[in-house]
Amino acid sequence: MGKVYTGFGYWDVGAWILFFAVAAFYILWLRAQGRSDYKKGTAQDEIYWSGNEVPEDGADLTVPASSAYWGFRKALEPFYKGLLGMHTGLPADVVGYYVLTVAVLAVFVLLV
Repeated sequence: MGKVYTGFGYWDVGAWILFFAVAAFYILWLRAQGRSDYKKGTAQDEIYWSGNEVPEDGADLTVPASSAYWGFRKALEPFYKGLLGMHTGLPADVVGYYVLTVAVLAVFVLLV
């Protein structure tokens, strides 16, 4: 295997092949750690819908985002309360926060 020279240095083809071989090994090893008692087509295959009967009509199988991400929202509740306090709904305020954030990041980049 050789090296592919570009305008930005070189790519070692062998290193990439080795990287993907090691990644494939770890992926297959992780997959092999799964449960072996799973049986497809049995009750193990059924959807758990909060202990309720699963409706036959697929249109009734909706879960609102507030339910799907309940734990995520609960864990970040103090952060969201702070954001809701700052939120006015005016586009000018959103642009102002964006300009302020970019200015702070620019100063940080220039100083470091």
